[in-house]
Amino acid sequence: MSIISQKNGATGFGAKLLSELRDESYRNKMIAANDPNPAPKSTSFSDHLLNGIKQVDGMQKVSDKMATEMAVSDKQNLHETMLAASQAELGFNLMVQVRNKVLEAYQEVMRMQV
Repeated sequence: MSIISQKNGATGFGAKLLSELRDESYRNKMIAANDPNPAPKSTSFSDHLLNGIKQVDGMQKVSDKMATEMAVSDKQNLHETMLAASQAELGFNLMVQVRNKVLEAYQEVMRMQV
C-alpha cells in the first residue's frame, strides 16, 4: 500500500503511523513556538550515532524481555514477541550498515592525497 493510497482514506497500520507522525510533528511545532528561550539545536554526528545505538539497544532489551516473558508465562502474545524480535533485528542490521558506510568513508578520506 503506498502513501498516496493511505492519504486517500486507506486504513491500517500505515495510515495510523502516518497520522501519528503528523500529530507528533504538530506537537513539536507548537512546543517550539511557545518556548520563550529555545535552546540551540546543535547536535553532533557522534550524538546522533549514540542516540541510534541507544535506540537499538532498547529494542533488543524489549525483545529479550518479551521472549523471556513468553517462555515463562502464557501472558505474552507470540505475534507481538516476534514483531519485537524482527524490529530489533532490523535495527541492528541498519546500525551495522551505517557503521560499514562510516568506515568506508573514513578509509576513503584516509586514502586521499593532500
